[in-house]
Amino acid sequence: MKILIVDDHPLFRAGFHAVLEQSDLDAGVLSVSSVPEALQSLQTDGDIGLVLLDIHLKGEDGFNALKVIGERFPTTACIMISGDDQQAVAARAVAAGASGFIPKSFTADEMIASIRKVLAGEVFVPETTNLTAAEQPNGLTLRQLEVISMLGRGFSNKEIARALDVAERTVKAHVSAVFEALNVRNRTQAVLVAQKRGFLPSAPAYANAR
Repeated sequence: MKILIVDDHPLFRAGFHAVLEQSDLDAGVLSVSSVPEALQSLQTDGDIGLVLLDIHLKGEDGFNALKVIGERFPTTACIMISGDDQQAVAARAVAAGASGFIPKSFTADEMIASIRKVLAGEVFVPETTNLTAAEQPNGLTLRQLEVISMLGRGFSNKEIARALDVAERTVKAHVSAVFEALNVRNRTQAVLVAQKRGFLPSAPAYANAR
């Protein structure tokens, strides 16, 4: 398995590359500075299983890049990275379908630990990111956005509970809250509405994702 770093800042890109290579993640590391280069790498190297994607790329929209990668390479996980560690940014990343969000203020050990969680199937956001409903898009909490993301990937309640390290009954409560917030009755409707509202990438991004 390989990890692809997409960041246009040379110092950070080189530093993160070195940190990953020196870690015990047992993964190859590639790094590029633009979205076109990233798409080319993903097209030619089928071993890339994780993309670390900078939100603020020069002349490019990281969130749009996330959508494109999700549509073209649905089985490849993406973690959004940014020097902007505001809570709303993390919420938007998860809502857009990212498997996690890592602020550049993290230490090397924190970054590696975060990547481990995503590689284990979890959706990672910093513990300090704890938004109120009023701060969330359409009144949804960050945890509900995480649940929507995993519903889109076809996770069962038991799998979501395992990924979030919570009780299954807690997941059921979150799912019910999501249904109420989106005014839907089942998972399929929830995913479709979430896609229409921009919480999730379009359907192809989740095809065969499991």
